[in-house]
Amino acid sequence: MTNIMRRFFIATVVLLSLLGSRATTVFAQEADSAVYTRLTSIDPELLQYFPRWFICESDIQAKIFNAFRVLGYRRENLDQQKIVVTAQPVANSEDPFEILIVECGTEKMTSQEMSSNIPNILSRLAEVSRPYCYTEIPTTTPASQPQSEAITSFLRPNNAAHSFTLSAFEQTLKIGKSGFWLSNIMGTDQTGYHFWNAGEAKVLLQRPLYVNNDQETRRAIPYLINARMGMGYRMTSDPRQSGILSFIPARRLDAGYGGKIVTALDFNMPFNPRFGLSVNAELPLEPVKASTLVDTTTYASTPIDFDSRVINVDNPLIVGNPVSTVNLLRATGQVTMFYNMWLDETRPENFFRFDLGVNYYEVREAAVLADTATGYTTLAIQGISGLQTWKPNELGDWIYAKVEYRNQSTYPFGVDLQYANQTLMAHAYVPLFGQWLYLEAKYAQPLRGLRPFEREHVFMISPVLRLTL
Repeated sequence: MTNIMRRFFIATVVLLSLLGSRATTVFAQEADSAVYTRLTSIDPELLQYFPRWFICESDIQAKIFNAFRVLGYRRENLDQQKIVVTAQPVANSEDPFEILIVECGTEKMTSQEMSSNIPNILSRLAEVSRPYCYTEIPTTTPASQPQSEAITSFLRPNNAAHSFTLSAFEQTLKIGKSGFWLSNIMGTDQTGYHFWNAGEAKVLLQRPLYVNNDQETRRAIPYLINARMGMGYRMTSDPRQSGILSFIPARRLDAGYGGKIVTALDFNMPFNPRFGLSVNAELPLEPVKASTLVDTTTYASTPIDFDSRVINVDNPLIVGNPVSTVNLLRATGQVTMFYNMWLDETRPENFFRFDLGVNYYEVREAAVLADTATGYTTLAIQGISGLQTWKPNELGDWIYAKVEYRNQSTYPFGVDLQYANQTLMAHAYVPLFGQWLYLEAKYAQPLRGLRPFEREHVFMISPVLRLTL
């Protein structure tokens, strides 16, 4: 008999002695009350075979809490955010769990009581796949000291094997517990131009590069280094044509053709993973050339008022006459220091993240050239005089600051405020039904004089579908 089998046999014998039937009802009640005491005093060598997990599914939390309350447990001892399940060790990973104890705060309910009062919940808790939000409690943690996982975002849960979110702002997919995330992000939030207003979107793959071995923080920050890489692309369709989104202001900003390369890196400091450095860069892959044909109907162009400004073609090799202009969002980037903070790490319901650093952006005005002989249209920047360029030239343009707050209790919600490009952007999300349907909103407003491609304020709201396995 191997060492593992020997230990499992001992654990089974102990459990059978704890959970053996009693001849009388009085003895049965005494056995129920003794199970909890004996479980918390079992030799740690055996305790490692007792599966225990923390329930973080809001629907189940609420049902268990209400069951304890209705059944007369002391209300002051109940805690809806501290629900722990202790199960009997299973010999086969395909077998369902046999639930022994469910704790709500400092009160407990045995499987016998649950079977009589809330059999449906007990049946769901025992499913081998555990199709709900839960967090394993490590064997080094005492049975009476539950530890919840400090998830940094309910829209990107670290503790889910598979996750999918769908909203107008972002679509994400996580497959397995590898830490890989695939995302499609609309807009360029880092510059204050979100959703349709930026004229561009990007597809990113996030890959973890270095595991966090710090015992205190690895549950909240599983990896010290996360790298993201992908491609940016310009948006050509107009969501306002659907009618539903007609309240969105018409776009005045575009991305250039040819796409962008997008790279980003989050580096958490090994000596204290709560601190870190974040680097993000989005660089155009192709210059704007007068020899490239474009479909100007997909751009937000503005006719040139020749009475108020002069735009001339200075290069004789350029064919066509300037008839209008477009504003193109070119290179953007940020370098920031960040800090993650939980008010109480044993109950990480209140999460903060602070970012402070440097922001860069560049918007170039391009001329739309029309060749009357061929009917072709092109864009040009070089060789054209009178065009404008916007990039940081004041202290306020360089500053990037952001603060995020997330409440991770029964009804999780989040809000963050960002200052970048002298623009204030607010973002918030709240749950509508359970943990699968949220409502998300973003609002941006420049704090300086408006530029030709900006609106006084831009607001967008979207439902969020969130599925986890």
